[in-house]
Amino acid sequence: MEFDVTVQIAGEDVLAGRLYQNVRHGDETTTFSYDPSYLSDPRSFSLAPDMSLGAGSFHSSGLRQLRAFEDCMPDRWGRNLMLRAERSRARDEQRAPRTLFEADMLAGVNDEARQGALRIWSDAGEALSPVSDGVPRETSIPALLDAADRASRDMNADIRDLLAAGSSLGGARPKASIRDEQGCLCIAKFPKADEGALDDVCAWEHVALRLMAELGISVPVSRLLRIGPRAVLLMRRFDRSGSVRVPYISGLTAVQGEDGGRYSYLELAEFIEEEGSRPTNDLRELWTRALFSCVVGNTDNHLRNYGFLRERAGWRLSPAFDVNPTPGSERKYLATGLDFDNREAEPEGAFAVREYFRLDDAAARAVAARMARVMGGWRRIARADGISEASIEFMADCFESGIRKLKALAR
Repeated sequence: MEFDVTVQIAGEDVLAGRLYQNVRHGDETTTFSYDPSYLSDPRSFSLAPDMSLGAGSFHSSGLRQLRAFEDCMPDRWGRNLMLRAERSRARDEQRAPRTLFEADMLAGVNDEARQGALRIWSDAGEALSPVSDGVPRETSIPALLDAADRASRDMNADIRDLLAAGSSLGGARPKASIRDEQGCLCIAKFPKADEGALDDVCAWEHVALRLMAELGISVPVSRLLRIGPRAVLLMRRFDRSGSVRVPYISGLTAVQGEDGGRYSYLELAEFIEEEGSRPTNDLRELWTRALFSCVVGNTDNHLRNYGFLRERAGWRLSPAFDVNPTPGSERKYLATGLDFDNREAEPEGAFAVREYFRLDDAAARAVAARMARVMGGWRRIARADGISEASIEFMADCFESGIRKLKALAR
């Protein structure tokens, strides 16, 4: 099978190249080649660091070595929905379910909600995969939450509405693409069906976003919605500027890594030094995010939870997302380490590598002092988001121990 691949540059879909899929004896291989017209376009850029501009082809088993495409693939939640939809269609049509290979998953993502600026086209000139009714509106959130709950409990539940709203943003939690009251494309993150009242995960993620915003860290525009006692987090997509798509790669693609590998913030720093459009600002902000993750125990800080947006001069750090505090004051360990040997979520470790992020000791201490002051208001923000007093006390050790460590470092 053959697909045309375009990348949107300043709102224009530009033919970047062609993707070929071959399946033989159940094994999938894919090949991508840049189009000559793209190579001669002065606006062109490599779709990923390991897909440098030039003649020739890039080959992969599945899409593993074509990381730019992996970034706009369905996530674990989306893959599950697509597999279940195929099983449902097969039952209705009284046939065996088709095997969905990686290129099938790529082409099956809702085109309107596809991550980044890449688009996939059939040989008939149709953007894949179109959804006839478009992305649902914000008023659909209660119904989509209900559908997500049913889907988690019943393997035979009707998931057509969820599939149409499916998102390619990373993660395993239930989610959907939504257009908010202003018509902007957003992602709605839902609580799991079995989530306990103390957890309130979406609300605590919103608390983290609000604290980071007060610290000057770039975050998406977001709101917390309460549906009964449950919280849904609505975040505006940062890979869109109105109707224009903005090129995006994940941190994992930036360092040419693979899922499940062990990586360090130093590798992201090296990418920013080499490919960044605003290296000084991004390095300092990345360090501040690393320090914040240590303070709140954000242990799911793997490199798909970091990203970069394309500017004319290079790549810039995307707004922060998927930052989740972890309850308790015990020692925690980061998915992405502070350096190549240290994975402990301890602020002291961030201070040990500060010079790689263009911060001297005085600047780092100033960041720690300000972070301690801002985080002192965590209870106020939590209450404003409707978090229960029981859940606040459940999370208190996490925040208070982190603040104490910041104050010690700021002296």
